[in-house]
Amino acid sequence: MNRSRGKKMNRVFMAICAAAVVLAGCAKSQDVFEDVGEDVAGPSAMLVDADSGRLYLVNSNSRVLYDWHQGNFQVLDISDPTAPELIKSVPTRGFSGGIYFDKAASKIYMPNRYSADESDETGELYLFSTDESDPDKLLEYTISDIGKDAFSIACCHPAGRMWLTTSQNKIQYIDIGGDLAPRDISLLTTFDDGSSLGWAETYHMVINANQGFLTRRGSGVMIMNLDEAGVADAYPMDYFIQDLQNPLGVAYREGILYVVGMGDEDGEWRKYLALLDVSALTPVSGNKRTKKLDKDDEGILLAMIDVGENPQEVLLSTDYAFVTNIDDDTVSVIDLSKRKVVKTIEVGEEPFSLGLCTYGGEEDSYLYVGNVQSNTLSIIDLVTLEVVATYP
Repeated sequence: MNRSRGKKMNRVFMAICAAAVVLAGCAKSQDVFEDVGEDVAGPSAMLVDADSGRLYLVNSNSRVLYDWHQGNFQVLDISDPTAPELIKSVPTRGFSGGIYFDKAASKIYMPNRYSADESDETGELYLFSTDESDPDKLLEYTISDIGKDAFSIACCHPAGRMWLTTSQNKIQYIDIGGDLAPRDISLLTTFDDGSSLGWAETYHMVINANQGFLTRRGSGVMIMNLDEAGVADAYPMDYFIQDLQNPLGVAYREGILYVVGMGDEDGEWRKYLALLDVSALTPVSGNKRTKKLDKDDEGILLAMIDVGENPQEVLLSTDYAFVTNIDDDTVSVIDLSKRKVVKTIEVGEEPFSLGLCTYGGEEDSYLYVGNVQSNTLSIIDLVTLEVVATYP
């Protein structure tokens, strides 16, 4: 499970584990939990294609409120953005992660971190068809093996190359046009001061041109030269911003990296959206060590904005950054020009995932928020910044 999703999740999971022990002696044919079926169940990721009127929704069932190994993947009709209607739902394993939409090929890729036990060393990559020309084949899928605890997925550099985070001191890349066999890139590195990185469980990743930006569980942001992946004797990891505590969701725009997290900052516990100027951290070739950086001493930190309790994900619209705060059931709205919170919106229980409805690539109209505890989507009008509907 994703250990960074807050105290609430830990309490729920421990309760479920205790219940499982008690019920272990029950007959195998007895259902302890209700099946997920076509319900919304811990929406962990989504993708909105406003021009086709579709919302693709990953239900990870990460709160285990249903049969614990079940999840589903759904396509919703959002021709009316405030009144989604389910078109089709297919069952999956529980605990799925992010989503990548290859629109031209009518395919969606989704990593899954379901594990039957701690000894499992692999995860799964689902490949769904989004072609609606044959309703029977819509959301048909195949499954490939990938690294353990894969959650985030990013694409594409080089063209057609997709990237996956793992908990195994590595990231993986997959060439979409090939056999979907993952290749490993180790994240264990030696720094320019002679120290070394002994573990690197990664969470989120975002790509800009030939650079990959990864958040590391516990602390630190890694910056990689993606052109050096798989190149003999190359050293892909160029920079490590060491002093960013518990970074989670990440976004990039015009030389600025937006990172959410929480941790001690000069003796004060901060729940933050950090704005990092990475414009000068250009790709490096021929290096044999990673440059270790301090966000304050190097002048990288532009702003650290206080947000809500246990922030998780960040999404950028034209004017705002939105941050989901899983422990106080809110979304923080940050004005990008003013670099401050201008509104806090109450949504469903434990908001996590975010999706932006943009028509024609220009007009931001609605924000969808996936609430993993209440199993709902909150729909926010971006003109009024108010919740105007809840699904289902």
